[in-house]
Amino acid sequence: MSGFEMRAQFYPLVTDLERLKEEAAEGVPYPFVTEELLELSPKDYRQFCSALGQRYAFETDIPKEGYDTVYGAFHCSLVTATPEKEAILLTRVAGQMFGAYLPDKTLLDLTGVPKKQVTLESCHNPEIRIGHPDAVR
Repeated sequence: MSGFEMRAQFYPLVTDLERLKEEAAEGVPYPFVTEELLELSPKDYRQFCSALGQRYAFETDIPKEGYDTVYGAFHCSLVTATPEKEAILLTRVAGQMFGAYLPDKTLLDLTGVPKKQVTLESCHNPEIRIGHPDAVR
């Protein structure tokens, strides 16, 4: 939807999609800008949703400083699968991953947004932290 400011409730990335929905529901909606579309296979997307707390190689592509203090908006990667209506927004602030559940990606104007096919290849990059900074791993 061009001309509308889209907002989503971001939360430090947790273990799975259901928990992300639950935790973020109490949060404040922030404006966001979709920088790229990361497309998984339907099988990989379902696996990703059930294991958000894992580290994946595609996460190195997610904007390094995902919050724009001037405009007050998150710069995100949209992770989804082609047949899915829903998606997950991912961003990084101070090295920590944040996510937001987007129930209907068709509301977004993705014209001109770069699209990349990705897989769930593991990431061993220590700079990517998942979950709340106080969480014990």
